[in-house]
Amino acid sequence: MTRDEILYSVLGERTCYVRGKGYGKKPPKKCNIQHANIEASVYSAMDIVRQEMQSEMDRKLQGEREQIAAELRRYIELELQRKLEIELERKLADEREHINVEVDKRIHLEVDKRMHEQFASFMTRMQQGQGT
Repeated sequence: MTRDEILYSVLGERTCYVRGKGYGKKPPKKCNIQHANIEASVYSAMDIVRQEMQSEMDRKLQGEREQIAAELRRYIELELQRKLEIELERKLADEREHINVEVDKRIHLEVDKRMHEQFASFMTRMQQGQGT
């Protein structure tokens, strides 16, 4: 409260005269005092509502941040898993190719060996057949 408001509340009011201040100074009108009180109440209520709204917005934003962070973590996990699967498939394909090459070499060597053995056996039989 201002000094004039305190004086008015303690000493009271008379038209065109304020006790302790004399004539000429008009005391504050009740409607002005009520208006100031109402205005202060409104500002106080608005401030409370503003703080509540800010708190609610902060909570919502925090929730959204946490949700986005969780989605980002999930996306990263899926992306890493996908890359790992691609890498494993590539390694498996390389290993299969290597195994196929080795198997083809062994088959070729075995076929060559058998053909050589059969040819040698044939030649032996031919030589025995000519010798008799």
